[in-house]
Amino acid sequence: MQNYITYLQNDHKDPKTIVAYTQAIDELQKWYNETTGQEFINESITPLDIKDYVSWLTINQKQSPSTINKKIAGLKSYFKYLLTENIIVANPMVNIKAKKISVLQQLPRWLTRSEQARFLHCINKNNNETKRLRDCAIAQTMLQAGLRSFETVALDIDDIDLRRNTLTIRKGKGNKMAILPINKDLNKALTTYLEVRENNSNALFLSERKTRLTDRAVRHQFRNYFDQANLPDATVHSLRHSFCKNLLDAGTELTVVAQLARHESLETTRIYLTPSEHDLRQAVEKISSE
Repeated sequence: MQNYITYLQNDHKDPKTIVAYTQAIDELQKWYNETTGQEFINESITPLDIKDYVSWLTINQKQSPSTINKKIAGLKSYFKYLLTENIIVANPMVNIKAKKISVLQQLPRWLTRSEQARFLHCINKNNNETKRLRDCAIAQTMLQAGLRSFETVALDIDDIDLRRNTLTIRKGKGNKMAILPINKDLNKALTTYLEVRENNSNALFLSERKTRLTDRAVRHQFRNYFDQANLPDATVHSLRHSFCKNLLDAGTELTVVAQLARHESLETTRIYLTPSEHDLRQAVEKISSE
């Protein structure tokens, strides 16, 4: 396994992708051992074993097609590596296809304007002033500038220029650097937070221990806010999705949104033009007689 991890690292795979791939292999091994009562041996795995595993994920575990497809991608990578290294002579993943996903299932989960307001209201109910203003600034950084959560917690004080209204991302997705505009809402949130922030650390967003806030801590805290706002299917990444959707709803050109969101392809941005399940439900409710 360590050789495989090194192989992925040399192939410049994202650390999160490496974790996901290795977890997929571990889960397959555990399933195989518990199901067959036999030791997992790479060269003994057959296409039928893989199909049985995928069926188990679908029927018994009730996992979504997108989750299963991520695991299939990890297994395809692993067995391709084993074949390349001559550890196996036949690849059991050759004829294993990803599960089909409907258009609605492919859509990112963004928040409507009312959901955004409800979510921010839950943050503003926090009795701890410093934590409330910090979390509001974090949320607005994702909602108003489209940052990912890991990019947000990586920000330093020096990356924020409230006079010129710009923020600098030193290492975004793919280690890419970017300079993005700060609007009035984000400027206000950052300014208010900085007024109560008491620390000489260069990190912008700090934990209660005065150390840099982690991505995991943000996800955990924001999960609480989403639950309070009755948004069980929302995640921190929904805030970035909402940024893109808000821009398009405001009439911003697709190419401008793509540049602000730092999408490599316009097709990635175009998906926000597709009506969501919420949009479809609203449409049919309008013609209801009751």
